[in-house]
Amino acid sequence: MKKNETKTGRTKPVDVRTREQMEDRAFNRMLLWLAATVVVEVVMLLVNRFYVHARVEELSALPTLHTILGIAPIVGIVLCALFLFWGFRIRKNEEVPQDGMIQFVLAAAFLCMGIGGYVMRTYGVAGAPMVLGVVPALGVLMLVFYLYQKEFFGCAIVGGLGILGMWIFRSSVRGSTYYGYLVVALVVIVLGAVLAVSLKKKNGMITIKGKEFALLQPGAAYPAYYLTAVISAVILLAPLALGAAVAYYAIWVMAAWLFILAVYFTSKLM
Repeated sequence: MKKNETKTGRTKPVDVRTREQMEDRAFNRMLLWLAATVVVEVVMLLVNRFYVHARVEELSALPTLHTILGIAPIVGIVLCALFLFWGFRIRKNEEVPQDGMIQFVLAAAFLCMGIGGYVMRTYGVAGAPMVLGVVPALGVLMLVFYLYQKEFFGCAIVGGLGILGMWIFRSSVRGSTYYGYLVVALVVIVLGAVLAVSLKKKNGMITIKGKEFALLQPGAAYPAYYLTAVISAVILLAPLALGAAVAYYAIWVMAAWLFILAVYFTSKLM
């Protein structure tokens, strides 16, 4: 009896300490993503100010900025690939174990800056508000990833695709751009639904290279994702038949639905 009590007394502090370390690690990762979001947003604000909304006395610098933004996606993709390679290499180092999170964050930041700068260069005034809105939205997604259940993260991605799609449809960059976005968004939604069905059958487990990993906790709220996927698909397709006015109201419908989900998943945390 005493042995069991001693053993229990020894294991509990270790479990608590391990849990605290995991929470601290997750919190530090979240701060890294938020810091990267702020840096990328500041860079995009500078591009918006000095390129998209350049003043008359600043027009002489536009050709240089135009060239820089033209090669920005290439530079962003190359730097993203290099930092990803660096991060995975560090992660595989068994002598000095590291998670490579800084490298992964930098890879995402360079990719976002490259693509965001190119969108501003291509679409100008029509594209700048979308870039300036998408960057902080990605930061919010990372908050959801670390603070909420993973199924809510999936809902947030799908819902965000719907809102961004309506924004694109209502802007002057719609047309072939929207149809291309629609195809990509629907593919992501369908693949997410297929993954959700597979995870439900395996109780949240996923098999990668013969090893099982817990992607979702037991009893995950799968219907929430299914409903979000259906709503997002409907609002993405509806404006094609009903016009831009529907797209405006669809943004608020999806935003309201995501707010309801946020309240629901917050209550599950308590």
